[in-house]
Amino acid sequence: MKKIALYIPRPGATSLAIQRGYVDTLRHLGWTVYVCDPKTKIGCRRLIEKYGVNFIMTSSRYGMRQLPIQVINDNGISVIVEALPLNPDDKTVDGPYEFAHKDEADLVREIDKVVVHTRLESHLWSEYMCGWQDDNVDVKHLMSAGNIIGSTPISCSILTDVAMVANFGHRQNIMRQLIKPLFERLDLLGYSYQAFGDNIWGLAGLNCNGPMECDPKTLSQVYSTAKVCPNVHTESQITLQSCVNERSFMIPLCGGLQVSDNPLIAKYLGDHCEVASSTTDFMNKIIGVVENEECLNDRIKAGVEDVSSNHTYFNRLVYLFQELGLLEYAELVDKEGKRVAQRHCWAIDALLNAEERGVLYDKNSVRTA
Repeated sequence: MKKIALYIPRPGATSLAIQRGYVDTLRHLGWTVYVCDPKTKIGCRRLIEKYGVNFIMTSSRYGMRQLPIQVINDNGISVIVEALPLNPDDKTVDGPYEFAHKDEADLVREIDKVVVHTRLESHLWSEYMCGWQDDNVDVKHLMSAGNIIGSTPISCSILTDVAMVANFGHRQNIMRQLIKPLFERLDLLGYSYQAFGDNIWGLAGLNCNGPMECDPKTLSQVYSTAKVCPNVHTESQITLQSCVNERSFMIPLCGGLQVSDNPLIAKYLGDHCEVASSTTDFMNKIIGVVENEECLNDRIKAGVEDVSSNHTYFNRLVYLFQELGLLEYAELVDKEGKRVAQRHCWAIDALLNAEERGVLYDKNSVRTA
């Protein structure tokens, strides 16, 4: 089977993390993936013809207008589109330009093999996604996921009490009202922390190690070596219960224990994370985990197993291939995804067991993806 994909990126840290998740997983599965923005229909057609592309992943506003639909249909190319809100009033959830162009539904309906999906929860569709529905485009709900490729940590030894990776340029109210009081309290109580993110940390007077790339290997080491990892969403994500962020899955996947400010995550992770109901509750839950002397390893292992089995980009690709009718692809992805998940769980289980027994973990004893 030919396995050549074109991924057309869109800006933003969240989109970059999702992009890397899909691209890493496809490449692990033996796909050749080209990541670029063709800019024009002619540019996209040349890429398709030069490399023999048979699978395209793109999104609203970014890449949609560049799709040479006749060429795509003539070559039987499958297309995945992540849809942004489309409605008469250009209502958005995450930013002033986060809505689809008016003609995108018409373009999508011309593609023979296409799946359109969104991370927005379905209760918002009648208000934010009605343009797609009015134009008879079948939109699917598909969350972000954890990138399991390379996400097995090299150690689970606790190096710090709290670790957080987050930027706050787009949510400074949350920095002022939640994060700054939390980390000032940690300092007051003498607890250690590691923070990675943008310059808003420094402007708030908090110590920060600077930005971090969405590299699973680095993230896994940050999350797995902290007692607790706070996870915060944008105000709109919480008030509208619009979606959960990719960290919701990445933290437990890497062996971290999460405290989230978004109650929606309980719908997907259940007891595998802590959910705070208020600012005070958020701080108390963080401090409570730090001060908890009981072994949390069983809970961490359960979280790793749940996300590895249900919320990786292998799982998302299985669903997408099934929706496209590419059942042979879906079967292969599912089989390899289960193998990778099993190896990942074994590795973190071995790391945690070694820590409990106080012995040196032999990294060669368990092979991972």
